[in-house]
Order: sequence, then C-alpha cells, then structure tokens
Amino acid sequence: MPLHEFIAKRQPNIKKLPKRLRSYYKAQNKLITSYEKLSSFSDRDPYEVYPNTDKSSKAGFYARLILCLNVCLTIGKAVAVSVSGSISIISSLVDSCVDLISGIIFWWTTRAMKRRNPYTYPQGRTKLEPVSIIMLSVIMSFAALQLILQSVQKIVAFIKHSHNIPSVDFEAIGILLSTIVIKLGLYIACRRVNSPTVQALALDQRNDVVSNFSALLFGYIGSKEIFERTNIQELRYLDPIGAILISSYFFVNWWRTGYTHIKQLTGYTAKPVFLSKITWLTLNHNRKIKQIDTVRAFYFGINFLVEVDIVLPENMTLKEAHDIGESLQQKLECLPEVERAFVHLDYEVTHNPKSEHKIV
Repeated sequence: MPLHEFIAKRQPNIKKLPKRLRSYYKAQNKLITSYEKLSSFSDRDPYEVYPNTDKSSKAGFYARLILCLNVCLTIGKAVAVSVSGSISIISSLVDSCVDLISGIIFWWTTRAMKRRNPYTYPQGRTKLEPVSIIMLSVIMSFAALQLILQSVQKIVAFIKHSHNIPSVDFEAIGILLSTIVIKLGLYIACRRVNSPTVQALALDQRNDVVSNFSALLFGYIGSKEIFERTNIQELRYLDPIGAILISSYFFVNWWRTGYTHIKQLTGYTAKPVFLSKITWLTLNHNRKIKQIDTVRAFYFGINFLVEVDIVLPENMTLKEAHDIGESLQQKLECLPEVERAFVHLDYEVTHNPKSEHKIV
C-alpha cells in the first residue's frame, strides 16, 4: 500500500471520541508518523533521520552526578536518623545506601561499555546495562524485604509497650525536604535521556521522591511531637506502617523492572508494531524485492536483533543481489532500536523457514 493511502487514514480530531476509540486512533496516528519517517530513508542518509547520539556519555554524566549527590544525602539522612529514630526515615536511609551501590554499579557499567575491545567482545558490551539493572533490582528487593521485617518487629514491640516513640524534629524535616527537592530535579532531568541506564536512574529518583515524602509524612505523624499534642496512642503505629508501605512500593517496582530486563536478556520477541515497521521498511527498500519470506525481531540485550528473509529474482546477478541485501541491512541497523540486522537472500518461498536454522 502506498504511503499516501496510510496518511489519508490519519485522524486529526480525536479528542471528542470515546476513550477506547481515541486510544486506537492515537496508536494508529503514531504508526503512520513512524512510516513517514521510515519513508524518508529513500531520499536521505539514514544517519540523518536517526542520528547516533552519544547516550553513553550522558549516562556516565548522570551516574557520576547522582553518585556524588547520594553521598551527601546519605550523610544528611544518617544525621536525621540519629536524631529521630523513625523507622520510616531509616527505610529512606537504607534506600540512599542502596543508591550508593547502584551509582557505583552504573558508573562501572558505562565505563566498561566505553572501553570496547573488538577481539574479546566483538559485538560490544551493551548487555552490561540490563545485567546491572537486574543486579540493582535484586539488591533493592532484598533491602525492601528486610525493612518490612523490621517494621513488623517494631509493631509487635509497640503492642508489648517495649519500644519508645520516635522524635522527628525540624532538623530531620529540613533534611528530608531538601532531599525531596533534589531528587525531584534529578528525576525530571533523567527522564529526558532515552537510555536504559538513565531511565533506571530516573525510576530510582522517582522512588526516592515517593519514599522520602512518605517517610516524612508517616514519620512525623507517628512521632513523639504529634503524640504529645493529640495523646492518641494509635498514631505511633503509622511510623512502621509507613515503612512497610514504602518498602512494598520499592519491592513491586524493582521486581517489575528486573523481570522486564530478564525477558530482554533471554530473547523476548518484539511487539507487532515494531515488526510492522521492519516489514514496511523492507518492502519499500527496492522494487526488485518480490516477496518477504520472514521477518523476525527479538531482544538482544536492550535492543533488537532483526532477521529478514527477502525473495529476489532467480536470474539476478550476485553483485546486484548483494548490494540490495547489504544496503537493506545497513538501513535496518540505522534504526535506534536495532543492534544488529541479518538479511537472508532467497529466490523462492516454497521451503519451510524453520528448516534453515537448527532449533535450540
């Protein structure tokens, strides 16, 4: 189907449509826009359409910046914990300690990815990104479970009247408020960088905003200051309950993040929308392509490995067939989501595609 027929199907006014229909047309308009961008490959250098930005340098910068700030914030939170004793604030301190570990991991990852050795790692070491994120998710999950256990123990101690109520004074409040402001600014900055490492850092900063705000809220409500004003015994339970909620939030978010990257490392397939983009680009690459036999894309770390089988005329010269296949391969690898592309040339479609490779 020609591109102008796709463009004619774009729906400009979808705001007044029902929600489900609006979502459908929004996705369709986005797909048409991606087809328009792909069609410009024919007239322009692919590297101009999808410029190769240096994401690793930005990832390294943000990793170092967050690492330095986390050192300062961890010291500040340690002071807040020493003067308050709130387990909600302790949960926030543990999160900051884990942030230091994550900062070191991300710094080492970006540094290792930059030092490429084509002999020992011919494809590069881009898989270090999802591996480091999985390591971080495991560390964060175990830290969250440990805090949940300590919070339950504190609730039991309150029931037995064998534990003092924590005190949250203005120094602790000031430290937590400054942490919230700093972390919110880092989250906004990291969200603008389209890199898995920086996006993981952005998720961490968002979690820090939520955790510090919750720690401040629950810690202060369950503190000695509020108890002396209200004389309500039940308020003291809010401090460990807040720590449980914060830790549960950490656990669920990092479990999801780790599970997503495990799927990517194990070769999870691409979504149909991306496969349709590959099919469109292949079909419109050269008029002498008679058919497309197979289109396959699956995760190869953080990006995709793409396999395309095209059918060319049987009497075509080797030189011409090679030029068509190689230019298609280079065009596919210019897509920002593609790490490596393989183009297989064939002259018929009667064979079974599964017979071309061994099944593992």
